[in-house]
Amino acid sequence: MERKKLLILMNGVAGTGLANTHALDIIAEFAKDGCESTVYPILPSEGLTAESILAETDGRFDVVVCCGGDGTLNHAINGMMHMTHRPILGYIPSGSTNDFAKGIGIPEGLIDQCHTIAGEHTERYDIGRLNDRYFNYIAAFGAFTSVSYDTSQTFKNALGHAAYMMKAILTIPQNFKYRSRFKMTHDGVTEEREVLFGCISNTTSMGGFEMPFSDRVELSDGIFEVMLIKAPPMWIEINQILTTLLSGSTDSPYIEVFQTRGITFEMEEETAWTVDGEFGGSYKRADIGVAHQAIEIMLPTPRQKEKMDAANQPIFPE
Repeated sequence: MERKKLLILMNGVAGTGLANTHALDIIAEFAKDGCESTVYPILPSEGLTAESILAETDGRFDVVVCCGGDGTLNHAINGMMHMTHRPILGYIPSGSTNDFAKGIGIPEGLIDQCHTIAGEHTERYDIGRLNDRYFNYIAAFGAFTSVSYDTSQTFKNALGHAAYMMKAILTIPQNFKYRSRFKMTHDGVTEEREVLFGCISNTTSMGGFEMPFSDRVELSDGIFEVMLIKAPPMWIEINQILTTLLSGSTDSPYIEVFQTRGITFEMEEETAWTVDGEFGGSYKRADIGVAHQAIEIMLPTPRQKEKMDAANQPIFPE
């Protein structure tokens, strides 16, 4: 039987450090499942980025296995979208929040993740595009969006999701002053807005929290969700907005949510964007589109996922 050829991209500094502490466990599980693994560490200072590795290995592997956080996965997706022979994606999440993995149904246990990647079941999902850059699940601008990439890696590794929360709390005063004014065009309509925060997403989770419209999200329908939050007159009202969102509701005069297949923002000023928790560039014009079902990913079947969840395997092998 021909072995499935895996290209494993490992980011040893992401979140939990899983790539460093469990690299041999991962390779061993794949070998036991009949896979042939080639491993590359992600070392940007040495020119070893996900994009450069994928460009050099086009057509050589069946599955690209990304072992890292959402930011690492973003770079892997950008590399894959430019490949002539696009392989299947496998994901072993080891970041601080792992929003994408939660939303798409990656099992929690490392061994289950390996078995899933070595298996047969795949599904396709949509990829977003912000100008010339792709994103997995979210592109955002405005207040608090820099928290994900401004928080130090050491701090994130030590505290995980709590590091983002602490950073966000400390920056509330200056973030409340933020305003973004723009024209947006979508579905044949052009409107003007002034907001505190805006995001275009294809996910049920953001920053470790469930999205308030998660029941409307379908990851492969060619439609993304847009959420805009207007600035209240008093900063204390931000607490009410957050309480509304965390309760799973968008019932607020300050919150606007709609769905679209594409949208263009024309900003009054050059605006910084975050994509999948990474700095995504600064633009006055942002054209956002959907690459429908562009990526094929290894996932457990619903029945397999149910059994994995019921077995309650430890996240890391003992």
